[in-house]
Amino acid sequence: MRPVAPRKPFNVILLGDPASGKGTQAVRLAKKYHFYNLDMGREVRMPAVLAQYDYARTTAVGKLTPTAVVRTIFKRVIAGTPAARGILFNGTPKMINEAKLVARELVRAKRSDPLVIYLHIPAGEMFKRAAARRIYMNGKSVKRDDDSVRALRNRQKYYKEQVVRVVAFFNGRYTVKRISGMGTEAAVGKRIEAAVRRHIAGMK
Repeated sequence: MRPVAPRKPFNVILLGDPASGKGTQAVRLAKKYHFYNLDMGREVRMPAVLAQYDYARTTAVGKLTPTAVVRTIFKRVIAGTPAARGILFNGTPKMINEAKLVARELVRAKRSDPLVIYLHIPAGEMFKRAAARRIYMNGKSVKRDDDSVRALRNRQKYYKEQVVRVVAFFNGRYTVKRISGMGTEAAVGKRIEAAVRRHIAGMK
């Protein structure tokens, strides 16, 4: 099935609690609307990017990737994605200065204001999901480095200290929708899709 796209390209910033299903829902959205899926987790694992910082001492233990690295990726993607294609910010930005950079770069690239979606789940559900999920690496199913208890607790701390500020910043500029990440993937997807349809309908 061909991707669905509105007449004017739009952008989505998809944030949420750790293990809230952002990655899964991002894949659904990117496929349906033909977004460039800016998955920072994937971007920072690219060989050219890994050469720029110590992954093992930062991202792998639940700390945020150095801002300089993230800023470079944001600028490259926003400036380099064709104007006719929307961008999905998959779980990013996570820090206030990065959020301000994204806002500036979107204006500079003459892109429409993004819809901001925040997926939330209870803390107990976060640890339950993280304990169960796996990724495929070199043909094997393995536990993610950043899903250890230590890493998750670090990520919780960063979310409370940083992502709350990011959401507040966006809330003063864009439409922000807080959506429950509980339930089946399909059920969460329907909630997100409803918010996206309203956003498209309201675009000038």
